[in-house]
Amino acid sequence: MKAESYQEQKGVIAGWPVKIVSYKVGTTYHVSIHNQEPGAWICKQEGATLEEAERKARARAEELLSRTRRVARDPTPMRHPERSEGSRLERRDSSA
Repeated sequence: MKAESYQEQKGVIAGWPVKIVSYKVGTTYHVSIHNQEPGAWICKQEGATLEEAERKARARAEELLSRTRRVARDPTPMRHPERSEGSRLERRDSSA
């Protein structure tokens, strides 16, 4: 069977940028929702109509993405706690 009516659209669900892909195979519509940043799919749903499949996919994506925590990124580089700028760790002799 051949996929028909292929569409891609961008949107935001639960504060996350997503790509929504839909197509029809035979008499069934398929919708998958992907996270735009890593490009991983979040959910896939199918239905008898495009509206039904998209409604189910959006609801499932909303459920999953609303539980996803956001971690703030610290713009400062990580530093080793025992090192200061420009210093080197000394190798210790274990035979002493």
